[in-house]
Amino acid sequence: MCGDLDEDDTELQRLYAGFLHAAHSAIHEAVDHRGGSRGSLVDSRDASDEEREGDVSDASLHRYMDGLFGDILNACIKDARPVEEGGRYRVLASQAVVLARLAGFLARQLDLRSDPLRTSIEALMAGYDAEHSEHSH
Repeated sequence: MCGDLDEDDTELQRLYAGFLHAAHSAIHEAVDHRGGSRGSLVDSRDASDEEREGDVSDASLHRYMDGLFGDILNACIKDARPVEEGGRYRVLASQAVVLARLAGFLARQLDLRSDPLRTSIEALMAGYDAEHSEHSH
């Protein structure tokens, strides 16, 4: 019985290590490689004369989204660091629930005619299915 618990802990540690590897790759892709930055919303270098003042260009919005994605992933990793190795997987599972709840909360605030729930679920499924595939918006 004690051996079973050790095997379970080892499996959870392996799963968490897989998360860390995937998270670091995703952060590198979104932030380092594509230049994602939360500060890009106020960066007007991409604004064209056709855009009204205060509008956000698609390129700036995508860099912002990549930066926010990287910041949230980094926060998830940082929050789990002080937890014992065996408990980090539980923290990860809890983070997934909280972030899904947050996505639902944000989607609820949007115009229903744009079908925000469908967009959020599609993004959720893209992240869920994205094993080794490139991140997309």
